[in-house]
Amino acid sequence: MAAALANGAAAVVFDPVDGVANEYLDRSECFAIDNLSSLAGELCAEWYGYPSKQLNVIGVTGTNGKTSITQWVAQALDESSHRTAVLGTLGTGFPGALVQTGYTTPDAPRLQTELKELLDAGAQQVAIEISSHALDQDRVAGLDVRTAVFTNLTQDHLDYHGTMGEYAEAKAKLFQLPQLENAIINFDDPFGRELAIKLLAADGPRVWGYALSSNAFSGFEKFGDRLKRNYAKNTVFTTTGYESEFSCDISSSNTVQLAVLGEFNLSNCLAVWTVLLAQGLNPTEASKRMCKLSSVPGRMELIRVHKTQRTEGPLVVVDYAHTPDALTKVLNALRPIANQRDGKVWCVFGCGGDRDSGKRPQMGKLAQEFADHIVITSDNPRSEDPESIIAMIQSGMTGNLANVQVLPDRAAAIMAAVRHADIKDIVLVAGKGHESTQEINGKKFDFSDQEHIRLAAGGGL
Repeated sequence: MAAALANGAAAVVFDPVDGVANEYLDRSECFAIDNLSSLAGELCAEWYGYPSKQLNVIGVTGTNGKTSITQWVAQALDESSHRTAVLGTLGTGFPGALVQTGYTTPDAPRLQTELKELLDAGAQQVAIEISSHALDQDRVAGLDVRTAVFTNLTQDHLDYHGTMGEYAEAKAKLFQLPQLENAIINFDDPFGRELAIKLLAADGPRVWGYALSSNAFSGFEKFGDRLKRNYAKNTVFTTTGYESEFSCDISSSNTVQLAVLGEFNLSNCLAVWTVLLAQGLNPTEASKRMCKLSSVPGRMELIRVHKTQRTEGPLVVVDYAHTPDALTKVLNALRPIANQRDGKVWCVFGCGGDRDSGKRPQMGKLAQEFADHIVITSDNPRSEDPESIIAMIQSGMTGNLANVQVLPDRAAAIMAAVRHADIKDIVLVAGKGHESTQEINGKKFDFSDQEHIRLAAGGGL
């Protein structure tokens, strides 16, 4: 506050919490407002002329899938005459031209600032990742969301929320916004179905469900056309991904070919397709756009390596999977591909420091269950001791650990896996995905999983 006033601020609003000097309480240019953080969104939105009211905002929440869905929504909707921007984990901007920011959902002042900048840059629509932290902290106050997407709810962030119930309540806040027009919900998720029932009973926004099978809508027939059902059928695995028929209540099936791996990504694609329908695209046009989607950095990202100029190395996959559910889904997605190659599945992973520690033993147990070879390493240890984190991961493992190697140095772990894996094998490097740094003892160092994979294969940085 002193710095702001010294630099010419005409007025300062502040939350009168402990630590604020009493001298500011009596100054005419200083205004004490209780619970200011909950009002910051509305204040900043009004300051910038409510930019979100001039944009078609599509908000995506859920434990996993937010980044892929927002990126693909922006790709599918972006046109030269109708620009669609994206705001989330990979950065802010238009598809192919993102500026890294380092956060999933910014604080309220920065969020409104970025929306105004996107509006001024020509955006007419924006897809936004909305985290549970942002919802709980009222960062989205003043944000006019017209379409909200719920992906799934699995264990994560319990260090912050405390219980899964409180975590679920935070996610549900997105669907309580008064201006919401469309609620798009994953019916393969138990909490998603509960959320849909509440929304349908309240006669709120239009409810669009999506699922990997029409069976997920069993028991919802009583809602009639108030619930719009979207699902996949006749799905087959191809050498490059999936071919599936996407079906909805308003049209016959539309065949889509998707260059993605894993059922969870097929589910993400269904979410995107449903978003397109909710924006008014017909199913045929929506399906055409789905076939043109490109991969998202650090999300089931395939990296082909060569051990020598003439010898191919294993197939390496980089994924952001950092929760028990995400790691399980990625490993299960890679298993049939490894079987086709007559190879094994390697898993290089760690767990982040200063975050939900309860998931560490679970991830160790799941890696042991679904991978053939495991290299436990560091993720972003932050202020914690890397070896203590690794010990917690190991505590979830049982029986023969001959296939488990511990290398706290992430570069060494990647090197070991890539160089020891057979050409037929698949190596999953999980946890950091797109990240370009590693945080150790409060400092961030340049680190890219992708670059270290290429280095391990002899390609150099």
